[in-house]
Amino acid sequence: MSPPIPRHAELLAYRDEFPLLQGTTYLNTCSLGARSRRSSRHLDSFLADWDSLGARAWYRRWLGLLDELRGDFGAIIGVPAGEISLAPNVSAALAVVASALDPIHRGDDAALGRLREAGIPAGTGPRTRVVTTALDFPTIGHQWLARGPLGVELVVVPSADGLTVPVADLLAAIDERTALVAIGHVFFTSGAVNDIATIGRGCRERGALLLVDAYQATGLVPTDLEALDVDMYVSGTLKWLHGGPGTAFLRVRPGLWDALVPTTTGWFSSARQFDFAVDSLDLADDGRRYEMGTPSVPSAALARGGTEMVREIGVERIAERTRDLGDLVIRLADEAGLAVTAIRDANARGGIVSVAVSDPRAVVSALADEGIIVDFRPGIVRCSPAFYNTEDEVRLLMDRLATHAQAT
Repeated sequence: MSPPIPRHAELLAYRDEFPLLQGTTYLNTCSLGARSRRSSRHLDSFLADWDSLGARAWYRRWLGLLDELRGDFGAIIGVPAGEISLAPNVSAALAVVASALDPIHRGDDAALGRLREAGIPAGTGPRTRVVTTALDFPTIGHQWLARGPLGVELVVVPSADGLTVPVADLLAAIDERTALVAIGHVFFTSGAVNDIATIGRGCRERGALLLVDAYQATGLVPTDLEALDVDMYVSGTLKWLHGGPGTAFLRVRPGLWDALVPTTTGWFSSARQFDFAVDSLDLADDGRRYEMGTPSVPSAALARGGTEMVREIGVERIAERTRDLGDLVIRLADEAGLAVTAIRDANARGGIVSVAVSDPRAVVSALADEGIIVDFRPGIVRCSPAFYNTEDEVRLLMDRLATHAQAT
């Protein structure tokens, strides 16, 4: 039987949207999604507004642009635009979240009472622990390690196979001292998709909040947050949303807005920001309450090009084609005798397929000299074909990767 052909070849019509694809064989979307021409058009419009309107552009164009971007993010993850908070990056969004958790870490009776009113059986007393995993991106752990002097303890659940962390192991780490479980929707090295629905239910039963870092999932893994017990969800535009650096977002479940009051804040979080009252702060009655200072409008303009395209294509089609191309990477790696360190079940895998090599930096550098762009992490080469990649590009990558791996 012939191997299955990757679905949705019609999406290759979008290749002309991406200048990067014209000069390189680019299979590194898990690090940085290619820029589209429509992102450039949005940026050109921002610059034209700046030149023609000056400060009036804020009211005529840019505040509306930010609202449109909130709408795009909301539509992609299945929530209203009003639940979205913009941030410059995930670290900044996590800082706001961490500030709202500080009273819970201290065991503040009023804060714990508000959690119980919101349906979280938080009990009483300090909840000083944050649980994450050994496979999560350092940004997650660093936010709470920095709060160690305040009494916050980070618990890191190990991975036996280097690919996954069983849900049972994660939930077993939750005790009466646990305030938060923070985990990636997709692990950034192995590409494993976590069972967020089961994790969310388990956290809720145990009185812990759940934060999901979805940077490797948003725009690639179909997501409906309304159907999941996710308390906080952070993501950004750098990767599978093809929006470049400088824009991220946070969604805190509305039922927790009264319970999680941020103390890291800024003038965009104010309900009446244009009153310019220095002596009062009333937080906005929507997701903007978790925002901080003035957003980067040029970054937002670039991001809109990517989010528009993802919505136009549909995350389900993107997911199906990406999974099929990942299957092709795995099959070719097996045929070449390369050691695949990735999830083989396509339905449990995001957009990353990793191959173990002895000197990944040297291999990635040699591939780049040939115009083939992938990435490395300790011990592995990360391959991440996207909807705009062809089968021939995947075949070329794996042929050259096998050659360079054998030479190192």
